[in-house]
Amino acid sequence: MFRNQLKIAWRNLVSRKAYSMINIVGLAVGIGASLLIFLVIRYELSYDNFHSRKDDIYRVVTNHLNKSNKEVVSTHGSVPIPFADAFRTDFPQVKEVAAVWNIGGAQIHIPIPGKELVDEKRFKEDDGLFFVEPAVFKIFDFTFLSGNATRLTEPNTTVLNETTAKKYFGDVKSAIGQTIQMWSFRIPLQVVGVYKDLPENTDIEIKMGASYATFEKINERWFSSNDWENLPWSSHCFVLLPGEGATQPVASKFPAFVKKYFTQDPASLTTRTLALQPLAEVHLDERYSTYKNDALTKKELWSLALIGFFLLFVACINFVNLATAQSVNRAREIGVRKVLGSSRTQILKQFLNETALITFTAITLGFILARIVLPSITTMMEKPLSLDVSRFPEILLFLFLLGAAVNFLAGFYPGMVLAGFNPVQAIKSKISNRSVAGISLRRGLVVFQFVIAQFLIIGTIVVIEQMKFFRTRPLGFDKDSVVLVELPSDSTDRLRYGYLKSQMLKIPGVQAASFCLDAPASFGGNYTSFYFDNRPELTTFNANLQFADTGFLGTFKIGLKTGRIPFPSDTLRELLVNETLVKALGFTNNTDIIGKTIAFEAGKKYPVVGVMQDFHSKSLKEAVAPFILAANSNGYNFISLKLDADKMPGVLQKVETFFTATYPTYIFDLTFLDERIDRFYSTEAMASQLFKIAAVLAIFISCLGLYGLVSFMAAQKTREVGIRKVLGASVRSIVYLFSKEFTVLIGIAFLIAAPLGYFLMQEWLSGFHYHIKMGWFIFAGAMVLSVVIAWITVGYRALSAALANPVNSLRSE
Repeated sequence: MFRNQLKIAWRNLVSRKAYSMINIVGLAVGIGASLLIFLVIRYELSYDNFHSRKDDIYRVVTNHLNKSNKEVVSTHGSVPIPFADAFRTDFPQVKEVAAVWNIGGAQIHIPIPGKELVDEKRFKEDDGLFFVEPAVFKIFDFTFLSGNATRLTEPNTTVLNETTAKKYFGDVKSAIGQTIQMWSFRIPLQVVGVYKDLPENTDIEIKMGASYATFEKINERWFSSNDWENLPWSSHCFVLLPGEGATQPVASKFPAFVKKYFTQDPASLTTRTLALQPLAEVHLDERYSTYKNDALTKKELWSLALIGFFLLFVACINFVNLATAQSVNRAREIGVRKVLGSSRTQILKQFLNETALITFTAITLGFILARIVLPSITTMMEKPLSLDVSRFPEILLFLFLLGAAVNFLAGFYPGMVLAGFNPVQAIKSKISNRSVAGISLRRGLVVFQFVIAQFLIIGTIVVIEQMKFFRTRPLGFDKDSVVLVELPSDSTDRLRYGYLKSQMLKIPGVQAASFCLDAPASFGGNYTSFYFDNRPELTTFNANLQFADTGFLGTFKIGLKTGRIPFPSDTLRELLVNETLVKALGFTNNTDIIGKTIAFEAGKKYPVVGVMQDFHSKSLKEAVAPFILAANSNGYNFISLKLDADKMPGVLQKVETFFTATYPTYIFDLTFLDERIDRFYSTEAMASQLFKIAAVLAIFISCLGLYGLVSFMAAQKTREVGIRKVLGASVRSIVYLFSKEFTVLIGIAFLIAAPLGYFLMQEWLSGFHYHIKMGWFIFAGAMVLSVVIAWITVGYRALSAALANPVNSLRSE
């Protein structure tokens, strides 16, 4: 029986090739897009779920609450440096506690015995370097291939992952016992273990785990080990709890712990609290930082899921529309079947089998399309997505459930329409499009299709305009043709800073130079509260403390509003502040702060000698922050150079040549400032690409459906068109006959899509402190674009019908 139904289904599909092709292509595109979106969401949700004790692993995070209403003012994934030791003492029930310091990137030197330093191997690591306590390797699942982590209790030891060990020493076993040197002041680290690389879907990607004891030896360079006030963004703490139900007893003791160790200023408007963040939430919880900074937000994942559903639903709408429209042509077939004894259920099964055949073909084609497009999506998203069903059998489960859902959504209603025909009326050809009661539904579904398409068009325009806003909005400083060159920080190397800068300025095409901790806009930052003038309490807000020399303002073309630039100095003596800090301190006039003092710790006061204009020290997602600029040669990481754009290639070559001659044992590492700023918006840029792709696919699928419906209408109105032409109707009037209804439906769709798009995209824009205003041109553009595309689709088929010879049309009738 099933075999017979399958044969009939195949014959029906072959006999209506255009109908079948439109449905298969539309469904295949929707299924392929949904499959790719599933891969992205599955990957994002899979971060760190391979750890065997993932449900018991937590990161300790810090929050600042408003004292009056207990609202969260700020969130931090970090803790003070002495936190882990105190936590171990006060919470003995916790199984494992591990302090982690994120080094980020650094230059690594591999000395070659008996050879000059210039002959050594050198590597620039951009990320993945950490100081860690040995407990990290007990909390997380690391598989050691050689050696182990037990010696990480000793200073100047390290472990490496497999890839890094092979890169440095050729193979895993050769790495054990070898010594690497980190940074320009060459901290020696002996390799005591090599472990297997963790999967890509981890936020704890430790390429090198140097002993935390090493950090404790050298951390006086940056922070005091007894400092409970500062929250360095690099300082983190992970804990392994005993099991289910252990979080509440630990969390309940946090208030007493905070009171015991943290200094809570009575005059402060905020108070600190601690919380346990489950490992499963680390990747997607945008309130707190992650090491990779590559996560999509939960809002973006939901948006992707909805886009995938919408694309699939639009394809199903095509199927329903065309199936119900074509049902009149099958009326006699259904009538004969019923007269010969077929039940309504059997006819419904027959149609669902036909739908299943289309769906299976579409799934196969969609899988092929997804595989073809996958490399481009992987490159765009920088995620190692995979369609390997042997490794990820859940892909097959997804396709099976997807197929079942599509088969039901697309096939059930048209099948019910066909099964419900009256056999007598069907055989006598008395069933028309109006009698199947599908016209209103088809119109409604066309409207729904274009609501989705127009919403995606609106969203795409908004995202594109917001990205354009990011690129063109003045930042308060000059980012064009500015490069940052990383500096060696050893004390001996610092002695040549002055010579380096003076010689760089002699290179034709180098217009200005400055030493700085970082560029005006950066990912990190030293945020600190301070004592202002003679006030006994700390400020209730934090300021971004930046170290730079006197050339900083000139290099980045930051205006000085009042006062003067500090006198040249290698140590912290005089300060510049921005206008936002002046206002935050309650002054209305910039000159009022000149001569006042700022102290970062008791007893050391520094005078404010100038006020600079506001500029964005972070991305445009955040408001301009209070900012303090001070000289401190120990805190310089880069020399920033303003170059002549017309001489860029030659200048860069000369800069590299001179830098390498000055520091022959240090890798020349250059970054363009504008490229670095673009990385602030990498997630939004990716969202922009996804919206564009989704909008194009939605329009394509919708237009496939329109083309099919117009083709059916043209076939149904062959005689009417012929008569109209004989009676003198113009081609324009006949095209208008076909297009007017769809134009009205698209207009109705716009009335729904416009407020929906405004509300949802306004919600998206609210995530940025600085954003565009959604003007009328966005909605007008979406409406015009959708109407033009629909007219092209409808017009092509309508024009073919209008140009047909009326004699042939009437003769065929």
